[in-house]
Amino acid sequence: MERPEAANGRGRKAKQKERVLHPPPRVLALPPIVKSPANEVKLAAVAVDLNVRLRSADMPAVMQERAFRCTGALLDARHGNGRPNHTEIAMFLKKEFDAIYGPAWHCIVGKSFGSFVTHSSGGFVYFSVNKLSFLLFKTEVRPVAKSPLLLKYNENK
Repeated sequence: MERPEAANGRGRKAKQKERVLHPPPRVLALPPIVKSPANEVKLAAVAVDLNVRLRSADMPAVMQERAFRCTGALLDARHGNGRPNHTEIAMFLKKEFDAIYGPAWHCIVGKSFGSFVTHSSGGFVYFSVNKLSFLLFKTEVRPVAKSPLLLKYNENK
C-alpha cells in the first residue's frame, strides 16, 4: 500500500527540518589573549608582589595586571581608614574598566558571595587579596530599539 503524497507535492521531504541561518555572534573589541611565557611570568610576579591569588580568569594578562594593580592601590589607600568599603572598591574598579575597555563591566567585592554569571569572551577575572574576593566581568551591550509606546508617550508631552 502506497502513501499518498502531501498536497504541496513534496512528499516525505516536507518532514525534514529546514536549516535556519543565524547571524554570527558579535565580537567585542577586547585585546587578544596572548599566552606567552613572558606575560605569564610577569603576571605571576605582580600577583605575588600584591598578594593576589588568582582563582579563575578568561582575560588577557595586561587587563588582569591592571585589575590587580588597581585593587592593590585601592586597598593600600583605604588601609589607614580601617575596614575597606567594598561598595566603593567595586564602583571604582567598574568605572576604571568602563573608561578604559568600554561599557558594561560589573564588579562584585566581598568576603563571601556566590555567583553565576554570563560574561563576554576575554572579559572575566576572579581573584582574592587576603580574605577579600573580587569578581570582575564584562557583558555584551546591545542597542535597544525605541518601542512604539515610548515614541507615542514622547509625542504627547
